[in-house]
Amino acid sequence: MKEKRDEMNSIYTLIKSQVDKLPISESKKNKMLDQLLKVKTMTVDAREPRIALVGRRGSGKSSLINSMFGEKRQYVSSVKSGTGKGKWLWYPSENNPKIRLLDSRGLGESEAPTEAFEEETPLEELISAVTGEQPDVFLFLIKAKETDSRIEEDLKELNKLRKIVKNKHHYDVPVICVVTQVDELDPPHYKQVPFDAHPKKKQHIDEAVSLMEKRFKESDIPLLNIIPICSYIDFDENGNIDYDMRWNIDELSTYLIEALPSEAKLMTAKAMQSHFVKKKFARTIVSTFTAIASLIGAEPIPFADFPILTGIQGLMIVVIGFIADKEINTKTASEFIAALGINVGLGLLVREGVRAAVRLIPGAGLAVSGAVAGAVTYGIGQAAITYFIEDKSMEQAKEAYKHANNVYEKEEKEEIIP
Repeated sequence: MKEKRDEMNSIYTLIKSQVDKLPISESKKNKMLDQLLKVKTMTVDAREPRIALVGRRGSGKSSLINSMFGEKRQYVSSVKSGTGKGKWLWYPSENNPKIRLLDSRGLGESEAPTEAFEEETPLEELISAVTGEQPDVFLFLIKAKETDSRIEEDLKELNKLRKIVKNKHHYDVPVICVVTQVDELDPPHYKQVPFDAHPKKKQHIDEAVSLMEKRFKESDIPLLNIIPICSYIDFDENGNIDYDMRWNIDELSTYLIEALPSEAKLMTAKAMQSHFVKKKFARTIVSTFTAIASLIGAEPIPFADFPILTGIQGLMIVVIGFIADKEINTKTASEFIAALGINVGLGLLVREGVRAAVRLIPGAGLAVSGAVAGAVTYGIGQAAITYFIEDKSMEQAKEAYKHANNVYEKEEKEEIIP
């Protein structure tokens, strides 16, 4: 990761230095730099997320880890409490750290866990863990069949943990409630994904979610969302997926990324196994870079912004490749743009020609120039998602570029022309 961070930092530093040299007003320059700072936070300053899993014994914390990563990384106990000492763990492994996870002894357990533990109670284990290391988000897990049981004490302990983190680390930890094992709700014979396709099953899932909304409101705990899931996944002797009944894991993963601090989003998206989640976050990245390109392209400075836009587009491709867990550098990014058939020099002249042509239209020149810069950047970004994340062919990437470019230009024109 250090090499990739250094590379992204080099590109960012080059772009920033070029923006600093632009002969424009300080207010416009500061606006550009503010946008670039957001990019730096997400890319250069990227770090692994710290996710705390909290819930009763048997609520499915370890199963959720397996489900989100699609690999059997954590022991799952079917009877006794499996997880012992509340501990921060690296996933997939200590030698390949991608995500920092706090898995702990289940709240409300009556038997000692099968693993070693230190503190007397699960709450003490968690207090010790969150005091030493700040979590970015709490995932509170509750079995669908237990949402109508007395969980006031569990939520009270969760609130206590949030207050401890706020006092110790000055951070208000967001909470996502995860209603697990919805496959066990009536009717028990219906075990098909999606579970909400069955009217009766959907009714019971909705009831479980409503009950948790009520519980959190009564406990005065701010809640980002409540997401019902099934995380059941089984593996064969070789570690390959043998049976997959996962449901709503993509939605949970998406909300998880949204809940995290900006500097933790990129590493999380990279670590997720779901292509759906990777694509969704990559589209956010493309939108961010497109906005910056439009802002810079709107300045009527012939050719001066060319290296800035080139740098922005190159960094965007490097970041998308990183999300796809592929080795992409500036050279690869340049080759990709060339393979799309985009003649950078011709594109620049066309853009400058557009500027010259619209000088007679008051107020239109800047908007059209920015639209062209935005359209090209947006098209390149969508093509990169198609090629690197979806693993489609270069021909399909070219089609994605053309389509995205046309869609963006059409939408911009509709906004500019009443």
